Amino acid sequence: MKKILFLLPMIMICGCSKKATTVAGSDAPQPEVVRMVDPVGSRPLSMVLKATAFQMTGDYSNNVAITLNDDGSLAYYPAPSDISANSRPVDLGNGWWLNRQGLGPNSVFTRYTFDEYEKLPNVPTQEELKASVIPGARVSNWKRLSCPASEAMQHLPEIKEELK
Repeated sequence: MKKILFLLPMIMICGCSKKATTVAGSDAPQPEVVRMVDPVGSRPLSMVLKATAFQMTGDYSNNVAITLNDDGSLAYYPAPSDISANSRPVDLGNGWWLNRQGLGPNSVFTRYTFDEYEKLPNVPTQEELKASVIPGARVSNWKRLSCPASEAMQHLPEIKEELK
């Protein structure tokens, strides 16, 4: 049993190693997909993205958000093609909104409405995005929820209960 516990980390490290192969006619290394599996069983290991909810400093539910790094640089901003009806947050009551745009604790809201932004022909420059931030309009509270993000719309009553 001790040998198995000793070898288990070694097996996992070897399973995570990057391998490269070459394509016929090319000297450039090509990535090889390595599938990690549970060493004890045979199920693939995976990570499930949990749904999140947020509160904001005002009603900016119709405004596109961007996320800033601590130094004020942009960490996340959507392309106009990323915005759809499914990007808009869902009102959960008591000031909570279901996150459907990828917001985080450092997200701020811009003057762009969802309708305006999705019609833009190009992604605004980083300078334009930062200049469009509404002063003081930010995520004020953020919470990871218990259900997967992919199932959040089917679990709205449970999510609302979780946020009480």
